Amino acid sequence: MRTFLDEVLQKESDLENTILIVPSRRAGNVLLKKITSLSSHTSFAPEIFSIEEFIEHITGLKPINPLDAVLALYESYLEIVSVDKQVSLSTFCGWAPSILSDFNEIDRYLLDQSMILNHLKDIKEMSDHWSSSSSDIIVNYIDFWNNLYDIYSRFCQKSIQAGSIHQGYIYREAAENVEHYLNISKNKRHVFIGFNALNSAEQQLIQSILAQGNAEIFWDTELSFQSNKYHETNIFISNYRTTWKHFTSNEFYWSFNNYVDQKNISTYGCSQNILQVKTLGTILSKLTNEEWCKTAIVLGDESLLLPIINSLPDNIDKVNVTMGFPLSKTPTASFFSKLLLLKKQTSPKGYYYKDVLDILRDPLVRMSNSLEAELLEKAIIEKNIIYLTAKSIDNITDQSSESLFKLLFSEWSDNIHRAVQNCIDIIEEFRKNINSKNDPLQLEFLYGFSVAFTKLKHLTESEHHIKDITTLIYFYRDILLSETIDLRGDQDEGLQIMGVLESRVLDFENVIITSVNEGVFPSGKSQNSNIPYDLKKLYQLPTYAEKDAIYAYHFYHLLHRAKNIDLLYVTHSDGLGSSERSRFIRQMEEENIHSINKYIVTPPILKSTLKDIEVQKTEAVIEKLTLFFKKGASPSSLSTFLRDPILFYERYVLGINDSDAVEETVAANTMGTIVHNALEELYRPLVGLQLTVNHLESISKCIDKEVHKQFKDTYGLDYINEGKNKIIYAIVKRYLHNYIARELDLLKKGDNVQIISVELDLRDIQLSNNITLKGKVDLIEIRNGCLNIVDYKTGKVEGKHLKLTKFEDLLQPEGSFEKAFQVLMYAYMLSKVQPLEFPIQAGIISFKNLRAGFIPFQFDKNAQITEQTLAEFESVLIKLIDQILDKSVPFTRV
Repeated sequence: MRTFLDEVLQKESDLENTILIVPSRRAGNVLLKKITSLSSHTSFAPEIFSIEEFIEHITGLKPINPLDAVLALYESYLEIVSVDKQVSLSTFCGWAPSILSDFNEIDRYLLDQSMILNHLKDIKEMSDHWSSSSSDIIVNYIDFWNNLYDIYSRFCQKSIQAGSIHQGYIYREAAENVEHYLNISKNKRHVFIGFNALNSAEQQLIQSILAQGNAEIFWDTELSFQSNKYHETNIFISNYRTTWKHFTSNEFYWSFNNYVDQKNISTYGCSQNILQVKTLGTILSKLTNEEWCKTAIVLGDESLLLPIINSLPDNIDKVNVTMGFPLSKTPTASFFSKLLLLKKQTSPKGYYYKDVLDILRDPLVRMSNSLEAELLEKAIIEKNIIYLTAKSIDNITDQSSESLFKLLFSEWSDNIHRAVQNCIDIIEEFRKNINSKNDPLQLEFLYGFSVAFTKLKHLTESEHHIKDITTLIYFYRDILLSETIDLRGDQDEGLQIMGVLESRVLDFENVIITSVNEGVFPSGKSQNSNIPYDLKKLYQLPTYAEKDAIYAYHFYHLLHRAKNIDLLYVTHSDGLGSSERSRFIRQMEEENIHSINKYIVTPPILKSTLKDIEVQKTEAVIEKLTLFFKKGASPSSLSTFLRDPILFYERYVLGINDSDAVEETVAANTMGTIVHNALEELYRPLVGLQLTVNHLESISKCIDKEVHKQFKDTYGLDYINEGKNKIIYAIVKRYLHNYIARELDLLKKGDNVQIISVELDLRDIQLSNNITLKGKVDLIEIRNGCLNIVDYKTGKVEGKHLKLTKFEDLLQPEGSFEKAFQVLMYAYMLSKVQPLEFPIQAGIISFKNLRAGFIPFQFDKNAQITEQTLAEFESVLIKLIDQILDKSVPFTRV
């Protein structure tokens, strides 16, 4: 394939005393390699500059670091604005990036700074006049704009004194002082290669050099687009061709006709980004080694770089990521985001447990000390710790691991120097635990973060304005955005992965472009500027329309000489970004120059039928069940089997409890425990006594104190006055007060009540040689001559749950009558311990249905439990246990 750079080198064969200027540094590297390969004898290589480097070469000025620019601008602001109207650096950092961007644009387009900044000030004042808000921040913000030109002047002065300045100023200096450069470079020939959109400073500079006569400029345009005046790719170059004086007497180089050549173009609509990545891998897997060496992947969305690298086919062993790998996209960045969140959101109570668990579960921490991380996580969950201090973490963790955990959870106390050094020490601790042979990439990531935090350390030591963690985090994130991990390979061999701007001037046979979505490629109306659209139009500054035209040129340039083109876009929006395919795809369709293969990619749908969960009873399972029944089966465990056999298997055979989690809000089971324990303590002194009104009135006075004690013992008192816990605490007290009030009312109406036992522990009840039963009966009382066996429930229970017409219904699936089963089992076990004098009732008191009172078990509308009732239940109980132990009957999900 004959590339644009090949055409240039054929025209400019004699490169002695020549300076070549290209849009990007990468284009310059490729151009140099081409010159080397074409050279037949030893000679000096021409000087090759990117346009930014050439501008700096002319002026001798160096561009200022973005962080230094923010600080220099803030210093200038403090010197100009009165003290009473100054804002903190953390607030100012929100203004600075867009201001610096506007400074650059104003200077690159050679505008009168005073005029446009004062114009902008007037607009801000007008908007403030119509604003209903008059807060201090708004007032200070407007005062900032009123002084903006003076701030700009002071900023330029301070920057030059420091030896570096914003890039726009350098461009202005180059354009306005190019004559001096030309006087000292008379013998040099200048060749400009592959430019498109030029700002005013670049245009003035290039035209001045072309006017000297010993210079040339080569464009890369397409004839098929020039006939269409509305085509976005022509906006800039067509204007230069008609307005530049150089082209009135010199030939225009060049207009090619490559786009109309036959091309294999395919578009792929993918439902999600991950499907884009997988589709890209599929496309690459179909290429031969020779083909993927001529292939470029151009990332419309550069955040896809890591997923794409991880999804490349195994046969691709050479990859050149010319853009570098952004440090902010590495997994290590995720860890430091969690760490900064932990430190930033620390409350007076300590670290919030979820933030701590996020740190403990991070792969880097697990890689360094998994045992201690698991120990601390387990302690947090088991002890239900919601807030942790550095001291409490020290008490939990082993002293042998204190170096890592002391570093992770040491308190910063808004001390920025301590914070930065702490992060550097953490990186060093991680480095000690990483095997460079097994995980070299992770080591590179840590090195990148070490460099970033070292820069941050130097910055905090030299700048007294960075005073708090919030401002520190701003500068940390800014440094992170500018740092990359070098993943460069051979620029001539292997698969090339690059961003859109890096593709300038370069040509490839196979081009794959990702994220060709509206709002991504092109980027749409988003812009980091304070200058409104109308003002930009007035001063002929580029708006989003011009920026879209730049994207259009880059897009079509990638297609000019390519033979195989694959365009991937996302069809489904996740709420962030666009799901509409790019207008460039629609435009290609409307041009009707090429036939386009259109594909909608969907993930494979596996047809499957929902299978019932089934667990066979192996010898090991039977052995576990035998041991379970030997230790003792409780009413709640057997009712669990009735409700869900698989849950019974998981809980009582495998020993799997409910998922471990910190109980921020009092759970239902915890609430039930508190109610049961409180009633046990309140009623215990009355066992064996005949209840009187005085007894219950005394109990009523003790309820609040006892509930407080039970919360302390069961859940803790730290969080009972917060959120839902405060409501639950009040509900428990209300439950008990209402229950005692109801009992008091019944006594006054004539009930005669004697307390027989509370929380009676029944154990070692033998049903057969290998079957033991156990359980706790909440309350046994004699009320009006009837023995009542009472089970408390904090949930809602109704009479229908305890009414049977036949005993076989107790074994119905889904535990329809599990409450009836439980109270009957309590009665049955009690009968095994002591002879029962009839009449007997067994039932439930439901605190959510307290109006129903004592809800007894009933068989055929008869609430009395007889010997026949217990015999029928025993038959059902034996049948249930036989079913559980039957090896031929698997556990199944009901």
